[in-house]
Amino acid sequence: MSAQTHLASKGVTVQQAYDYIMSNISNPSTIFDTCKTFGVTNDMLGEIVNVNASVVKQFWQENNLGFGVLDTVNTKQTLSGDITTSMTLTNDKVWVLDGLVAVKNGATLTIQAGTTIVGKDGTGSATSYLIIDKGSKIDAQGTATAPIIFTSEKAHDGAAAAVGQWGGVTIIGNAGNSQVNAYEVNTAYTAGTSNLADNSGILNHVKIYNSGITMEQDKEINGLSLVGVGSGTTISNITIDNSDDDGIEQWGGTVNLSNITITRATDDHFDIDDGYSGTVTNLTITQTSGNAGIEMSGTTSATFDGLTITQNASNKEGGIFFKGAGIGGTIKNATIIDNVSSTTQYGAIHSDNSGANTAGTTFTNVTIKGTSTDADFTGPVATALQAQFTAGTGNVTLVGLSAVVDTGIVVA
Repeated sequence: MSAQTHLASKGVTVQQAYDYIMSNISNPSTIFDTCKTFGVTNDMLGEIVNVNASVVKQFWQENNLGFGVLDTVNTKQTLSGDITTSMTLTNDKVWVLDGLVAVKNGATLTIQAGTTIVGKDGTGSATSYLIIDKGSKIDAQGTATAPIIFTSEKAHDGAAAAVGQWGGVTIIGNAGNSQVNAYEVNTAYTAGTSNLADNSGILNHVKIYNSGITMEQDKEINGLSLVGVGSGTTISNITIDNSDDDGIEQWGGTVNLSNITITRATDDHFDIDDGYSGTVTNLTITQTSGNAGIEMSGTTSATFDGLTITQNASNKEGGIFFKGAGIGGTIKNATIIDNVSSTTQYGAIHSDNSGANTAGTTFTNVTIKGTSTDADFTGPVATALQAQFTAGTGNVTLVGLSAVVDTGIVVA
């Protein structure tokens, strides 16, 4: 039913509904409760304010409101255990992960655009999460107007959205290396090392919400975990929000990622380990919680091209964190906005080990700015990293100024 027809049945015009929404836009819960009372769906709201329904759902998610109660009612169907033959998740149902669901034995899990997958509540052995094992594939091709959404059953059904309400999505590939161990959360799953161009499938226009479960100390499920995933895999247009631990973590692998947006992670927003060597294009991180924007560890050398980090809050580790020895990388066409000043001195680019591969690190067209009064480079290799920054092309720092009204430039 169209928004106009539905509203007319309630004696309300589309213009009146629009005016009501705009007048209460700073009180999302008021709008949300009114929609529930009068049966206004996300699709109808999209019509009223002339945006895609996915934008409406994102708005509810950002304000910790369970958008599923405003969706057209779909039948739930439960998934549990192993999937060993290819199957398709259709968008006329809400698919419920009950415990570990693992795609194995060369099977392909296809997910239609516009499909919602939810994880049941539970921790430990009862944690609901999805693994795509090596040799199997996921074919999750959403669109901008009909993204594929992974979220918790609790938030979907109307409870407040929060971190740690289900596990997350994990892909195991055949592009590991000698640094990559068995998947830390579940050691029954190990990456192969036979094919750096391995293809684990496609994730495109996928949103992952309210994820992250700690199985044991230092063994956490992230929003999206990639273990030895190869460059034949496509991962693009991904949104991760509200993850307890990391938004995305990668152990080894060569997969390239593009158009990635991560917000509200409780640890690192984007974490690479154990020799990951792919290219990440157009990564946007907004830190309002957690630790590092990007954490790098292991003998790792990735490329970040088109990077924006806005650090409005951080417990430690800074915007880009060189953790441990052997870390280098290529960082270009980037903006790091550091709005956090602290006595701990975790700057826009931070390190904690003198063995970082500073000679193998380059900066090109990188701007560091923000209101922070801390040093831009901090930690044991701050001087060496800053020297590489200075030696690069097009790098600038805008020191101690507003991220909005910067007027002075100090050329590095």
